[in-house]
Amino acid sequence: MRPGRSTLARCRGLLAALLAGLALVAAVPVQADEVAYRNFMAAAADSARRGDHAASAAMLEQAITQAEAFGANDLRLAAALHAMGRAKRSMHDYAPAEASHLRALAILENAGPGARRLTAAVLNGLGDIRQLQSRMADAEAYYTRELALLEQLHGPDHPEVAQALSNNLATVYRAQSRKEDVEDAYRRALTIIENSVPPGDGRLGLALIDLAEWCKRLDKYAEAETYYRRGIPILQRMFAPAHARVLYLIQDWGQVNQLQGRYGEAERIYKMLLAMVEQTSGRWHPSIAAALNNLVGVYQMQGRHAEAAAARKRMLDVERRQFRGLPYVPEQGEPRRRRRPP
Repeated sequence: MRPGRSTLARCRGLLAALLAGLALVAAVPVQADEVAYRNFMAAAADSARRGDHAASAAMLEQAITQAEAFGANDLRLAAALHAMGRAKRSMHDYAPAEASHLRALAILENAGPGARRLTAAVLNGLGDIRQLQSRMADAEAYYTRELALLEQLHGPDHPEVAQALSNNLATVYRAQSRKEDVEDAYRRALTIIENSVPPGDGRLGLALIDLAEWCKRLDKYAEAETYYRRGIPILQRMFAPAHARVLYLIQDWGQVNQLQGRYGEAERIYKMLLAMVEQTSGRWHPSIAAALNNLVGVYQMQGRHAEAAAARKRMLDVERRQFRGLPYVPEQGEPRRRRRPP
């Protein structure tokens, strides 16, 4: 049975009233609520730590709404917008990330000296986005402004200044093939770190390795070897003994000695590398072949052909096993956890 016209009219009237009520509720401005703002920001940070950036962005939308009630130029709004920029960048959604950072920056540019730290963070975020978009000139401009603010905040010899030089500007200079600027950034960063952190600090190890790798690329092998020799032991304490990055660096260290004709030292380093791989991955792990190949080259250059042949035979045995498709099965007493090859 169809409803009568009077019933339909009443329904339409009720629906219109309901919609009008919702419109009135939506039109009521959000009242400034510090507790709600802090709760949304905390929830967003917790989601970001768990890697759930979509949930973080949803919480930040609420935080931004709350912060807008504090005023268009409130620093809490800038902080929420900066956090939204980071969340969107983590989601590879660069246009909204850039928009959030730019809106935050517009607020911060009218703020006083107390906003320098947050301003530096926003400039860093914009530099990162420009770099991800391969807009290196823009990235450099933002990173340079960030560096200047960090120098104002901490002085020119602070570890955060060194980090901005090595992680940000040096990366941009490398992309632009500005070799001298890259080297200057790494050297200044290392000087700052050497004078501001303890001898075994991980930041010193990373700064030494940055310069070692760059010197190796420029064929400055003697200098690179010095930095590897100082930096690798620090990173070995910083990471697991057979961490993939440590193994790669030990191989590079051996190579710079080999390229200088320091075959005895290269052999010592390559044997250390081989022993580390054997200890953590087993004698027949595929990565053993790569470690043995280094020793084959050193033996050949010294005319030690019998040792080169023995190392090559073992290397080929490992490679043949892999080529035949045989699975890697640890021998008795070998570790059973497979590791990433060096």
